[in-house]
Amino acid sequence: MKRILTALSVSLLLAGLGLGCRKPKTASQATLSSTVLMAEADKQMKQGKFNEARTTLRQLEQYLPGSPEFPKAKLMLGDSFFFQSNPSFPEAEVEYTSFLNYFPRHELRDYALYHRALCHFSSIESAERDQTETRKALDGFQQLLTESPGSPYAPEARSKVVQCWRRIAEHELIVGIFYVNVYYYPGAERRLKALLETYPDYVDRERAYFYLGEALRQRLLLPEELNQFEKDYAKKLQKEDLKELTREQGMQYQKDFTTFTTERIKGFRDEARSYYQKLVESYPGSEWARRAADRLVTMGTDGVKEDLDS
Repeated sequence: MKRILTALSVSLLLAGLGLGCRKPKTASQATLSSTVLMAEADKQMKQGKFNEARTTLRQLEQYLPGSPEFPKAKLMLGDSFFFQSNPSFPEAEVEYTSFLNYFPRHELRDYALYHRALCHFSSIESAERDQTETRKALDGFQQLLTESPGSPYAPEARSKVVQCWRRIAEHELIVGIFYVNVYYYPGAERRLKALLETYPDYVDRERAYFYLGEALRQRLLLPEELNQFEKDYAKKLQKEDLKELTREQGMQYQKDFTTFTTERIKGFRDEARSYYQKLVESYPGSEWARRAADRLVTMGTDGVKEDLDS
């Protein structure tokens, strides 16, 4: 009786642990399951049932991460967010990034790089708004072109890079124009000069030249520039500050200060004329060139408007 009870207990224990007559899944069974799941997910995607497809793909992701279909399942998860009727680009970007982290050398890496960059590109704001997504898209397309210059997605990526540069340049120009309109001329000068230097092939030079001229035409010295002149002057005289100047030194300081400010402001005005002149000479038929010509006449550059009209 004891032997019978012991055998029965062992049988029940094995049944409870699933170790009775049940055999573990073989590799071929797991492959078959992943194949079935992928076929079902693919069918659901083609039918536009993206939520159902994600559920199917998550099963494969969770239970069969070692299957041959796992990489494609990761990509399809990104596609399910990207291509649905109401795309969710942030979630698609997360899935494409997950694929790239899991499979850094996979043959479909260029596909993931391109579509991840497209997620940012599709979220780009207007030129008046923040351009964080534009810069992320630009970085993504450039990474694709660096890693896979021969990719079938490379030509379109190059086109998108140009569009990104143009949008960023337009944003910088709008900020520079805004600074001019709110009378922040030193900020406008810095912004517009950086624009011309950084984005020479993409900037709208007509407006950039005109508004840079506007900023320099009205630019005055900043308080910090005047304070720096005072510090340098005191240092030259080996003084702690200008309160210790003699009467003669004070008179000389006033003369030197006037000369400094006059020359600096004259330099701003001369530079403004140079940008107006560039505009007139480079774009003689444009409305911005006519405005620049009017400014040159107002500033005392004779004959420019007449030459332009002729």
